[in-house]
Amino acid sequence: MNKRSATAERTAGITLDHAAAVYDWLSPMMTLGSEHHSNIRAIERLELDGGQPVRVLDLGCGTGTLTRMIADKLPATAEVIGIDAAEKMIEVAERKKGARKNLRFEAALAEELPFENESFDRMVSTFFFHHINGGLKAKVLQEMWRVMRPDGLAIIVDVDMPYNAFGKLCAWSGYRLFNQPEILENIEGRLREELDSSNFDNHIDSRYGGYISLFVLKK
Repeated sequence: MNKRSATAERTAGITLDHAAAVYDWLSPMMTLGSEHHSNIRAIERLELDGGQPVRVLDLGCGTGTLTRMIADKLPATAEVIGIDAAEKMIEVAERKKGARKNLRFEAALAEELPFENESFDRMVSTFFFHHINGGLKAKVLQEMWRVMRPDGLAIIVDVDMPYNAFGKLCAWSGYRLFNQPEILENIEGRLREELDSSNFDNHIDSRYGGYISLFVLKK
């Protein structure tokens, strides 16, 4: 069994301490090259071009690729925070942080966010929700609502219900390969159900690869 870090031991979700060293190579392959495109689209939909200082939270940030892209988009007066339960992922993210003053990383659980109520303007989560089961999906959305400021905006990019034959092949192959019920939940629409049951207004902005959706959430 893969050893989990102390923070990861506190969650029932799937964590990837064991994959931290190779994650930046593995992730683009697992998304068939769509990760960079979806990251750019997510940043566009976060509406960060106003120029005002904002506070942004990246949930399940992994090695911090998207988190760094967001920090580079914002002034030094902004604050961008990436969290992940896998402490080894956070270690890699810290090593790649560079000289960015508006960026920090923290080992934390998305279902128990260590932040005050209404303390973030924007949130983003990419390919995280298929690592947590339905109950945790609901808890994470509740926590996102709690820490988001009024009129805040969140973007979720993740595995969703396939919409063509290629998407069905990819989604079901991923589920069979990893034998991960959380992936099956997303394929069958559980993420959509939890979003619709949450307090957020939400809609699908765009879709990729036959099975990946970008959801926009507004408070």
